[in-house]
Amino acid sequence: MNRLLLLTYLDVLETRNFNRTAERLNITQSTVSSRIRQLEEDLDTRLFERGRGGAEPTAAGRRFESHCRSLLTSWSLAKRELSGSGKNRPQLRVSAQINLVRSLLRDWAEAMRADVPRIELYLEANFSEQIQRDVLTGETDIGIVFAPRQIPDMHLTEFGLEHYVMVSTDCDQMADLDWSRYYRVAYTSHFDRQHSELFAGQSFAPTTLSSDDLALGFLRSYGGAAYVPSMAVEKMKEAIPNIKLVLDAPLIPQPLYSVVHLRKRHDPLVVQALAHFRNLVETHSIDKVD
Repeated sequence: MNRLLLLTYLDVLETRNFNRTAERLNITQSTVSSRIRQLEEDLDTRLFERGRGGAEPTAAGRRFESHCRSLLTSWSLAKRELSGSGKNRPQLRVSAQINLVRSLLRDWAEAMRADVPRIELYLEANFSEQIQRDVLTGETDIGIVFAPRQIPDMHLTEFGLEHYVMVSTDCDQMADLDWSRYYRVAYTSHFDRQHSELFAGQSFAPTTLSSDDLALGFLRSYGGAAYVPSMAVEKMKEAIPNIKLVLDAPLIPQPLYSVVHLRKRHDPLVVQALAHFRNLVETHSIDKVD
């Protein structure tokens, strides 16, 4: 089984364009064409209709998607099981959306190791789309994201609610806030919509940041104010002793979702890991942030 052919097929299925897939996979357009042609020859069927408008999947091309994902998942699971067969240690691969790593993944890993001391953990930060692809191909056991897409063979569960809270190095009341020292952080489209509604017409500093890590760096170096995940506040206070909650600032809620492959949703280790995530979110709820 040639995984490159399968992964290229899935990307073309998503982009509907050979050139776009070539850019995303950092290969040439002729390589994309060659891989798709080889896969079609192996399957003895046409998967895409090519045209100036792009590449549209045929009926067979659409039907092959579920088979392709199953093949990739089976391969990844077999490879991981065989590579770890001599270690006799439980293994778990978890990927969290970038803005959740600081506030959630570190504490979860500590709790998981306390519960399963011999566990081998592989933890990473990534973007939502890539996390879901890795879950589908078996590269990742559990994904933690803000806004997953509904995809066949993927089990989605809303397991908690994070809140963004406003913090400032200057004040704890909105009336005293210097908006020229406020940093807007682009967390998710869900956050952006709520933020825009809450502060319609308000002028901000001409600096938009992409993550809570960047917000932490700017607040530590220059001071000011920003919205951050509530679960990150306590660790942020350790790095910036004079930072405080802006008590009357509105909260911005954000649902949290776990994503696992349907084949793994009843796996005891996965179930145990998800229980720790739920408990952690409940423990660090906004009611407990001072």
